[in-house]
Amino acid sequence: MNIIAALGYVVHRALRGMVQAPLVQVLAVVTIGVCMLLLGTVTLAWANARSIADSWGIDVPITAYLVDDVDPIALTELVARVGTVPHVEHVEVVGPEQAMVRLREGLGDDPALLAGLEAELLPISLELHLDSAAQAVGEALAADLRAEPMVEEVVVAGAWAERAQNMLDTLRGLALAAAALVGAACLAIVWSTIRLAVYARRAEIEILRLVGGTGMFVHGPFVIEGFVQGVLGTALAVTLLWLGFDAAQPFLAEAFSLTFAAGSLRFLTIQEAAMLVAFGGVLGLLGSRAAVARYVEA
Repeated sequence: MNIIAALGYVVHRALRGMVQAPLVQVLAVVTIGVCMLLLGTVTLAWANARSIADSWGIDVPITAYLVDDVDPIALTELVARVGTVPHVEHVEVVGPEQAMVRLREGLGDDPALLAGLEAELLPISLELHLDSAAQAVGEALAADLRAEPMVEEVVVAGAWAERAQNMLDTLRGLALAAAALVGAACLAIVWSTIRLAVYARRAEIEILRLVGGTGMFVHGPFVIEGFVQGVLGTALAVTLLWLGFDAAQPFLAEAFSLTFAAGSLRFLTIQEAAMLVAFGGVLGLLGSRAAVARYVEA
């Protein structure tokens, strides 16, 4: 109970300190929000680029389209035989219904684009997922598949897939660079804000130290204050990002429907948004702890 009471007292002091300087707190939260908005935008762009690339099939090096009226037994034997080929991790059979679902998701919400197209008109295909060492043997494996009587066409992801992967790697690098830049900016913002708070309440801090206040009583309110700033700023950034994405999504979906990728556009998942908010909270905690450690002795 003593620990709970002490924690409640520390939280109360932190909230009271924030209320005493509302303008400073609002400026800190808004500034952190703007910084985290940059990171969220880059992260959202990378996540959607990854989804679009997956819908285009760059993670499927070889796709074999089969002739009509394939014998199920012969199909099973072909899948088993191809699955034993070196560098082939697994083979996925995509039926007409599944292919129609993918096509509908890729085209978005415009039903006119699929008017008159029935699932039965789409061929059965085999998607060969290869390991990382299979690039050199991809063409040879494709040539063997073309020799199969029930295979009508074989598509190999070539140079365009490599360029798409390079684009994804670039976006991921930008996301990491943005995380480092935003992290440094947020640390500086919280550090400066908490320094001002420590200076404004230095008399209170001195009294607490003279009466034997522990490190938690002295440091705790400022650390919690920085943590709250980071969480609120990041939550503001996620909210603004969601509003912007929701407003732009219809226009983006129409544009990407021409590339069969409209259905791949998505906002951050709950887990991704929570991780972003947690990242902001950790930055606030670290920045406030650094500021307090310099001006307040435990």
